[in-house]
Amino acid sequence: MLDQGNAGDYVYEDEVVYPFGYGLSYTDFEWSDYTVDWNDDEATVEVEVTNTGDVAGKEVVQVYAQSPYTDYDRENAVEKSSVTLVGYAKTQELQPGESEVVTVTFDEEQLKSYDAENAGTYILSAGDYYITAALNSNEAINNILTAKGNTVTDGMTAEGNEEFVATYTPENEDVDAETYAQDTYSGAEITNLFDDAKGDLEYLTRNDWEGTFPAHDGEVSEEISTWGNEINGVDGDGNPAPFTYFKTIDDEAITQLDSFDSLSPVDPTTITTDIIYGERNELSLINMRGLDFDDPQWDALMNQLTEDEYFELIAQSGYGTPAIESINKPFFQDADTAAGLIYGGTDRMMFPNSMMLAQTWNTDLAFEFGEMIGNEAILGGAAGWYAPSMNIHRTPYSGRNGEYYSEDGFLSGVVGSAVTHGAASKGLYTFIKHYAINDQENHRGDLDGQFGLATWANEQSIREIYLKPFEMSLKVGDIELNYIQENEDGTFENATRLYPAGQAVMTAFNRLGYTWTGGHYPLITGILRNEWDFDGFVITDNANTGVFMDGYQMIEAGADAKLTFAKESARFDFEPDNPAHYQYGRDAIHRILYTLANSKAMLGAMPGSVFVDIQNGELLLSDAIQMGVNIGGPIVIALLLFFTYRRHFKKNKDDVAT
Repeated sequence: MLDQGNAGDYVYEDEVVYPFGYGLSYTDFEWSDYTVDWNDDEATVEVEVTNTGDVAGKEVVQVYAQSPYTDYDRENAVEKSSVTLVGYAKTQELQPGESEVVTVTFDEEQLKSYDAENAGTYILSAGDYYITAALNSNEAINNILTAKGNTVTDGMTAEGNEEFVATYTPENEDVDAETYAQDTYSGAEITNLFDDAKGDLEYLTRNDWEGTFPAHDGEVSEEISTWGNEINGVDGDGNPAPFTYFKTIDDEAITQLDSFDSLSPVDPTTITTDIIYGERNELSLINMRGLDFDDPQWDALMNQLTEDEYFELIAQSGYGTPAIESINKPFFQDADTAAGLIYGGTDRMMFPNSMMLAQTWNTDLAFEFGEMIGNEAILGGAAGWYAPSMNIHRTPYSGRNGEYYSEDGFLSGVVGSAVTHGAASKGLYTFIKHYAINDQENHRGDLDGQFGLATWANEQSIREIYLKPFEMSLKVGDIELNYIQENEDGTFENATRLYPAGQAVMTAFNRLGYTWTGGHYPLITGILRNEWDFDGFVITDNANTGVFMDGYQMIEAGADAKLTFAKESARFDFEPDNPAHYQYGRDAIHRILYTLANSKAMLGAMPGSVFVDIQNGELLLSDAIQMGVNIGGPIVIALLLFFTYRRHFKKNKDDVAT
């Protein structure tokens, strides 16, 4: 319609049935009095929503922004969506005739774009930004096109409403590559970290849709796909069949795939440190609750650990971290599944899946869901949760889409961060997963061998789409941590402090470029630790099989523990006298223990408490009850059936005898 971008013969209405944000209601709503006010760098959008139908209902006000797409963007491959979701809010339940003023806020920072080719950081383009409130992305585009003077006769799908469009013009007259070149949360410098992940591919650009639209890279093989490939041949019986594609890579690439290089710039032979094991400093893990991450007592605590305990915490923390005798640390259970707790809760109660939660567009409900998982953990004993799941719906066919929220990074981040915050409010640490870009399940590498999907992406898409929900969840804010503080005079008192809600991350099976995500220094230390200032616990995905999940590569990259429990599958040759192994291992254990000390597992304890590990001989009460029900229930049913049959059979025999 705009006669730009080499769009080809694409017809929007023929392709898009349900635009992003689409939804239905049992009633009708009318919007009015749209306003946008800026206070420094924060925008406040207001819309009055009235229920004009016959039944009660709720409405979602979605706010979209359109950034200017400039010559600079075209020259430097900075891609811009036609519209981008920057905020939303849902009304309360409105009765017929009832109205509510809905307020949505967002920051100027949400208008930034990543320029990987020239500035190597985030930029804010000069020009006019269009801000609109709409029911979905299609309506948002039509509103903005109408405000620019376009009409249906030009090719729009429907007439828009220019009364719901406002413009915002930043003060910069040229590209601003300074304002957002530092992380606004941590203050760290932001620059390219993922040039190696781009590969030698051609990426789609809105400057040339037809010329760069993705095509198959490779040849049709003789192997039939079991993962929903399109029909592209016939099998031996002449039936249509979906064959996989293949492409042969060179020996150098094979060597990179086969290596355990973390991409760390640090030469391990330059690391020197005093190696200390087994000191007796009379400290327990409970003494650390409420302390700063860099409090000197952490060094004294970690000096108490033995060589074997280093190995156990780093290499055998699957589904729970082991008891550590030297610091009086009990076993902490970590439970799985995005829709609930399959153990460590209240008898395996499951909730609707994550995708359905996102489809409600209800942030309060997402927070309450997190709270409910936290309550389940309090009742059932879990300390950590292998969820929520943050990956992106790249296609409708990914094997784990039910665990992931959305095709949109921002919506996924809003919902996921609310769930994280809700669970953390109950003391549960949540392993947001799968970090990162784990957006398909085929060939993910959970076989015994040097497997693992190699994922290629450019820096802008990595940062603006795939990492966005992880970033939002780790920056969601703080919770109030309650603990018992020991004073210098030996007395105790209740204390509180603020503590980050996002405290744990699970890495993924896949590789980013040639490098496994769980051992990828730029991904873990570069962004997670340095840019986002994250001091929490990073664990691998299930590591009981994947040979490529090397333990030393993992800790060198800045991650902490392997999700495995069997020593033979740990794949970590810890060298206790090697300064690099020791230092990276010590850093990892510090982060693990910092997370655990401030979790719900320590609720009710105080300095001086002695924990008894009951996992290695006795059952937790909840597990014992559950096992009793699971075993005893069938026995009772079998006995009832036996006696019922016996009575009935005996009665029939008596009748015959009579």
